[in-house]
Amino acid sequence: MAASAQICLLSTSDTDLLSARASGASFSLANPARATGDELRSMIDGADLVVVRHLGSPHDLWDGLGDVRAAGTPLVILGGEQQPSAELMELSTVPIGVAAETHRYLSEGDRTT
Repeated sequence: MAASAQICLLSTSDTDLLSARASGASFSLANPARATGDELRSMIDGADLVVVRHLGSPHDLWDGLGDVRAAGTPLVILGGEQQPSAELMELSTVPIGVAAETHRYLSEGDRTT
């Protein structure tokens, strides 16, 4: 049996974090506005995918995301608003369509199917 992917969700939206926790899936979860750099680094260590949902501008992102990018870990960076932020999505390392679909899923929940 294949091991499941380890997903790290960093979100400034507590609703995202509560929903992910309630899903029963194995996520590493943190609000980067309330966690230290060391706590965030331990969350992303060993992650197969890092998803960041951020309320704010790209200039306010946690600087440790550069380490994620340098490690080659797939990274999805999204805005925290209902409307997608192209400026943030462009910082993702996954194809833009994957980032857009991830945003749609997080902003609409499981009503995307």
